[in-house]
Amino acid sequence: MASNVILKCYNGAIKLILDPDMPFNELLGLVRDKFYASRNFLGNSSIILDIEGRKLSDIEETLIVDAVHASCDVSVSCLVGKNEQDLEHIKKVSEILNERLQGSDKCMILQSSVMNRQSIDVEESIVILGDVNPGSEVRSGGNIIVLGGLYGSAHAGFPEDDTCFICAIEMEAEEMGIGKYGYVPDSKPIWSAVLKSAPKVARINDGQFTISPLNRVVMEKIYDSKNLQA
Repeated sequence: MASNVILKCYNGAIKLILDPDMPFNELLGLVRDKFYASRNFLGNSSIILDIEGRKLSDIEETLIVDAVHASCDVSVSCLVGKNEQDLEHIKKVSEILNERLQGSDKCMILQSSVMNRQSIDVEESIVILGDVNPGSEVRSGGNIIVLGGLYGSAHAGFPEDDTCFICAIEMEAEEMGIGKYGYVPDSKPIWSAVLKSAPKVARINDGQFTISPLNRVVMEKIYDSKNLQA
């Protein structure tokens, strides 16, 4: 029975491998048991949960996350695993970011989510290991990288650096800005406690505010354009 639910730790995430054939209610009980047995090891932290082995509905995803929260002290800040190609994109883009940020002057890393009505204002680029929740705001003189959901407001390159970018694993911002350019979505953002893995990057391209899928090709273009302007 132990092989029906497997936990593995990798690259700051927890991989949850589920039996594809077991009835979901039975499987959910095993998930609770597995995380409860691992509660001392996992401690009190925010985790990225990567689910494999079984296709889940939105309701089943939510029940899995609720089971994790009820069984131990961790908080699931991001749920991935629905699309292996997206995961590969995240991995490759992370490699690029690590390379580029090592050569930059400053980069702030915020190891928590930005909560409702909280405001973050920094001169350097910022990496947020969590969500930017509705009603909150992040403003940066450099780039903004959200390893979670961007549901509030974000302004990169403040006040006039149009070469900066904003990227997030899920981008459903209330509003965004890059340099002197602003963007407000036509429809009201839909916030969910469970991320649907669809990483995107916002940037200024030929004087237009654009939002594109986040992948290595796009990031290389961004940094190539920066190098040409340097």
